[in-house]
Amino acid sequence: MPSPRWPRSADCIVMAATLNHCWRFGTTVFAVLLLIGCAAEPTVPLASLNYLNNDAGRQRNLLVLLRGFGEDNSIFAAEGIIDEIRTRKLPFDVIAPDLHFGYYQAQTVETRLKEDIIEPARRQGYKRIWLAGFSMGGLGCLSYQRKYPGDIDGILLTSPFLGWQSIHREIRRAGGVSAWTGTSDDMNDWERILWTWIKNHDASMPPPIWLGYGDSDILTADGPPLYATVLPAERVFTIPGNHDIKTFRAIFLRHLDALARESAATVSHKN
Repeated sequence: MPSPRWPRSADCIVMAATLNHCWRFGTTVFAVLLLIGCAAEPTVPLASLNYLNNDAGRQRNLLVLLRGFGEDNSIFAAEGIIDEIRTRKLPFDVIAPDLHFGYYQAQTVETRLKEDIIEPARRQGYKRIWLAGFSMGGLGCLSYQRKYPGDIDGILLTSPFLGWQSIHREIRRAGGVSAWTGTSDDMNDWERILWTWIKNHDASMPPPIWLGYGDSDILTADGPPLYATVLPAERVFTIPGNHDIKTFRAIFLRHLDALARESAATVSHKN
């Protein structure tokens, strides 16, 4: 399945400006974010940080953490996410690829994940692989699932970026996702490609997709609430917060609770 044309440089600038408003960055940091987030060149293979759960050896499962727009892949260790996974004794090793905006512009997100992360992990013996995406990384998760259905075992979405407000308004005015008729297979229109897949995808089928978002998120706007309408209600939650690291962390800690329950259920089913 071909990859859609992802956001353009103009979209990148708008996103950076919105993040500047959300996170209240200074002008200098904003400029750096533009340079790093928009101008970074993709590499082959995809650079990644690996975190084994403990020193006893490799776990049977792997959690792939996909970064957002304004931070690099070291953010998960810096914000204590890796420690939380280890402290909870979740049966997962972790890999955090540096899947920055350059890969979206180059239309290689799914290919690099497939060839550099998922397939090597299967060869290494990982039995279950989950994707977890933050903001832009949530878009990457769904894009991978769209292109390679059946490849992964679960998805955790934290305030995913699912397009701009114009398409959200269009879908709401149509009466919601199920009633919306503006679908498209035009690979130049990534937003319609994404929402066409969301409309047609049976979210009750594997892999399970969990969605959490802040109730005052200025960047993702109506995207997550619209997506929530087609997901099983028990896999969706909101918390007070905006599109910021503090909110992301709180959401992801709840995702880890869900991951622990899913893992326990899998073990119980096998026994």
